[in-house]
Amino acid sequence: MATGGSSSSSNVPSGGAAGGGAGSGKLPMVPVGSIECLRKRCRQLRVLIHVNDHRKAVVVLHAGEDGKPDHVLVQNVSPEGEASVQSTYRIDVSGETPESQAEMLNDWYTSFRMDTTGVLYDSDQNVIYGVPRGHPGGDVPRSLAILPPAPKKNQHGKAPATESNSSLVEEPLLLVQTDQPAAIGKRKKFTFPDQRKRVKTMTKKDLESYFHITQKSAAHIGLSIGTTALKNLCRANDLPRWPYRQIASLDNKFNNNLKKQITGWNLGKAVQGVTKAFKLRKEKEEFYQKIMSSMPEQLQGIDEIVNSLPEADDDIDIEDDEDNDDVIEDNDDDNSDEN
Repeated sequence: MATGGSSSSSNVPSGGAAGGGAGSGKLPMVPVGSIECLRKRCRQLRVLIHVNDHRKAVVVLHAGEDGKPDHVLVQNVSPEGEASVQSTYRIDVSGETPESQAEMLNDWYTSFRMDTTGVLYDSDQNVIYGVPRGHPGGDVPRSLAILPPAPKKNQHGKAPATESNSSLVEEPLLLVQTDQPAAIGKRKKFTFPDQRKRVKTMTKKDLESYFHITQKSAAHIGLSIGTTALKNLCRANDLPRWPYRQIASLDNKFNNNLKKQITGWNLGKAVQGVTKAFKLRKEKEEFYQKIMSSMPEQLQGIDEIVNSLPEADDDIDIEDDEDNDDVIEDNDDDNSDEN
């Protein structure tokens, strides 16, 4: 069975290994010429596409004319390109019990999920793993539901107000609880009684955890310090500009067109779409690495920043933030890039 992580193995799990776990014995794997099923009235029941640095693996469960699971097609591709197909096999599962058929596919799924460096598409759940919003190291599945296009702005440059619809949310929202007092009038104020202590113990890993949200939110909600303190900390450590905009731009490349390509019934285009999603993941990882390598290992200027902070009971006015970190999310098919 294929392993996850940084394994350089180019073999997908075999039918024998997967079927053996279900108590069905070793199932023969018959070489075939294409991952596309040539049988008439044959339809896909479940598709797994896994891409990492070492190979692409495609596992497709097909139904026969009666609509019941009939066979599994497995293809393994080396990373050089589409012309470098290493192996394609057909596994007959028509004689297996429904439990054995499900366990066979789940064995492949579990094996692919063990790889924390790759990207996995599962048609059953209609999600993709390995390309979460924000920090690239997360393992949160990303929904492939097609989102409505962003509302057009009016003549005043503002989008019209629309009713909230939880069914249109792409993925679960992170709700953050805070003990900060409610806004009074139009002036919002937060208090940070322990911000000196927090700044003294802060590391660049703490900053990295919040690069994907605005600097104001990172300071007040994530780190519980004032915006001015965070800005001074960033400037003293070779981070003159908070990277939220660039990260949001990379996230927004995962748009409706790419989702349609992955979830469409054209298997070849689906593999290309998952491969592009993997490239987006690598691009974001490289961006994070570039930021982190530019910063010193130990944060500098801590003492000066701590001494410049207000007293513990002073209010920090959050209305004076000079940065506008808003990024317009582009889910419109007409504005997406399909390279």
